[in-house]
Amino acid sequence: MHGRRRQALREPSVNEKEQNRQRVEKYCALNTSVMNLRAQSVFTTPALDLTKRLLELNTELHTVWNYRRAILTHLDAWQDPAERQRVLESELDFLFEIIRKNVKSYWMWNHRVWTLNSMPQADWRKELALVARLLDLDARNFHGWDYRRFVVSHMEDMHVAEFAFTTEQINRDCANHSAWHNRSKLLPGVLAKSGNAAEMLRNEQGLVLNAIYTDPDDQNAWLYHEWLVGIQTSDEDRCRMLRDKVAAIRELLELEDGDDASSKRPLIELVGALAAIDKLEAVTGEEKSECLDTLHTLKNIDGGHVGRYSDMIQMLGKRWELYQ
Repeated sequence: MHGRRRQALREPSVNEKEQNRQRVEKYCALNTSVMNLRAQSVFTTPALDLTKRLLELNTELHTVWNYRRAILTHLDAWQDPAERQRVLESELDFLFEIIRKNVKSYWMWNHRVWTLNSMPQADWRKELALVARLLDLDARNFHGWDYRRFVVSHMEDMHVAEFAFTTEQINRDCANHSAWHNRSKLLPGVLAKSGNAAEMLRNEQGLVLNAIYTDPDDQNAWLYHEWLVGIQTSDEDRCRMLRDKVAAIRELLELEDGDDASSKRPLIELVGALAAIDKLEAVTGEEKSECLDTLHTLKNIDGGHVGRYSDMIQMLGKRWELYQ
């Protein structure tokens, strides 16, 4: 995933099989011990230590995470704010080690959120620095992005800084879906605080079109542009953005061979944009012909969707009374 090669599996040796059997046996015994303690409602420090050992082996045991939270809230230290702070800071250290082993564990991130929400004094700046390090290692990790949104929500006046962060990440990798998604969450707030929303939207259009030129086959910039068109407040603005998109696609197709399979996505987007413009204002006869010719091209280069393109030709041909 994300450019990492899958390593070929090999048959384990007899010695390795025996070691694995012993590890499984120890794991099952530890799991049984923890579940028995939970069934007996044992909320002690030794029980907490056992859950730690078990979760270090398997981070996906949501029942054990729930039990661990129950133990923490039953400890005497929970009643004293200073002691609770100390205990939960230790919990964050434990979770950091878990992150290093399995960064994609839903239950671990859920427990970290709970830990921070339960702390008398959470250090949000420190958490932001931690998740920044994580995204430096894996910029597309949606767990990291989701957690970053949670952290930022507890900090003041971060909209502009976070918006700039998404720009940095998109410029680094325009195929980063999480960065585009986060940007869509931030843009309304940034626009509300901007002194010139129209200029900001023009800049957004420029960023998207640049990403499209960089990687025409990637869906993220196309989807973000569709979302941008959708949040416009007038048909005039929507039509303007769609015509800018059409002009950019035409230019892109001139730079490439617009009749081969590598141009499929831009051709599909060209048809979609012209059809969308037609719902807002009348398109010219040349644009109608261009749209239908493009659909015929798509039938030739994308054999898996011939029926779809044929239906679109028939539908648009009837709408425009150009029975092609």
